[in-house]
Amino acid sequence: MDKEKILSKITPKDYHNELEIILEDKDFSEDVKNLLLSCIYKIEAGYSDYEKIKPQALGKKEYLEEILEIVKDKCKSIEIKKEDTSMFEDDEKTRYEIDRLEGNITMWHPNEKMLLYAIYELDDNQIYVDEKYSLIRTSLSGLLNKGENMNRLEVLRDFNGWNWNTDPNEIQNITYNLVYQNLIDLLGIEFMEQWIHTEKIKDYLGLAKDKIISQYGIENEEILFKWISKLALITCISENSKEREYLLQEKQEVEEELQKLQNKALLLEEISRNKKEALIQIKEIDTILSDKELLEKEYIKRNEELPQYHKIFSLSHLTEILTRQRKKIMSKIEEENRLLEPVYYLEVKAKLEEKLELLSDLELKEEDIEEKIIYYSIQLEKRVMDCLKIRINNIDVLEKSAKKEALVKEIYSFRYYSYLYLDQNRYIGIVDELQEKAKEIKILLIKKAEELKILNKIAKEGKSFEIFNILFTTRIINLENIEVELQNNVNIEALIYETDIFEKKIELQLGKKDLNVKLNKKVKLIG
Repeated sequence: MDKEKILSKITPKDYHNELEIILEDKDFSEDVKNLLLSCIYKIEAGYSDYEKIKPQALGKKEYLEEILEIVKDKCKSIEIKKEDTSMFEDDEKTRYEIDRLEGNITMWHPNEKMLLYAIYELDDNQIYVDEKYSLIRTSLSGLLNKGENMNRLEVLRDFNGWNWNTDPNEIQNITYNLVYQNLIDLLGIEFMEQWIHTEKIKDYLGLAKDKIISQYGIENEEILFKWISKLALITCISENSKEREYLLQEKQEVEEELQKLQNKALLLEEISRNKKEALIQIKEIDTILSDKELLEKEYIKRNEELPQYHKIFSLSHLTEILTRQRKKIMSKIEEENRLLEPVYYLEVKAKLEEKLELLSDLELKEEDIEEKIIYYSIQLEKRVMDCLKIRINNIDVLEKSAKKEALVKEIYSFRYYSYLYLDQNRYIGIVDELQEKAKEIKILLIKKAEELKILNKIAKEGKSFEIFNILFTTRIINLENIEVELQNNVNIEALIYETDIFEKKIELQLGKKDLNVKLNKKVKLIG
């Protein structure tokens, strides 16, 4: 444990008091101040449970200080308004509006969760996606930014200081949340925090791809980001008509390029025609560059046509411009000549086909979009589970002392993952199409945990899955506190307790002969 964490445990910060000091300088109403204070109080009450449930969680100190910083520096005004029933049909609707330029939040029928989401949306952090990913730049950036805001809301939304519960109706966008949580799990919270808070223009998507390749392999990287890109696009176009129109134009251009490539006779004819035109342009440029008088005439001619702020300021400047033009034309000739090479031709064709496939959902009917989103989400999660399996197996290379800690972390992590909602009605743990892969991971975790003596030997070898599957299907926060009492009725039944508090009873497909423990006696799952 580092020095800062040790000190924070000895002398914990009073964030409630820090917020009160900030609010002394704010012209907020008492209702707004009380709502903010209540928000911080509830976060502090639930944060230890949140960190226990979710290994890839931001530290409490960083999280609370971030909120206080936004309130202090960016919230100029927060106002609660009464409903104007002449404007809105539903006069009980909880909602908000933000004005980033002015730093204003306006709320109707507010609660702590809505206020926290508005505070984060007011923050002007925008997760950067490099321009070279032009087809998905807007949609993926939107997914990441909204996903991050939902991630920040999670502790207040799902934890109340004594239990953990997720209501899908309170998740603003289930697909964005799912993808963002996948990225946190696979890339790590530290990487995602760097991406969020970097002030440099840096290709973090490229770095994310490299990190996935190094940890999970190139095939997993390609398929993961294929489904992530498809989900980002299809969700974005269902909400953003301007982006849809832009992408439809891009799709048309890709189709035209592909059509050219597929008609080799026309392609050769166009390359030949373009080359002739390009060589004429190069000859004209060379002639001007080699003759000072022609260069001066070109200088005068261009400046007569250019507006004041775009004038060419010297002959050497014009020489530089013409040289760049010549280089660009030569590059285009070389590019088109390379299309005559079979290997390069196939590479270009494959890239265009990949773009076209990515844009294949632009003209879907509205009623078909939800079905596609569910299909893509399932495909994504299958690949995520393949990656998780690789990561769990890689625990074997760790030093003995680190193996137990890493494996317990993976058990908690997969339990959290299993409760991520895939659609409005189903979380991952109950999606039929994902059961086979999920069971493989559970069996792997249980096997390794038994080998490392993390789990008690409750059942004989090969018979323990049903008992230890409880670890992944319970919402008891601290797995180390789970106790089971086995009873013998028609089948063996397991009564599940959190220490002395009864949670539920489940029936097991086991007989008395399959057990290593006495009946009617409590035993811990984790030793």
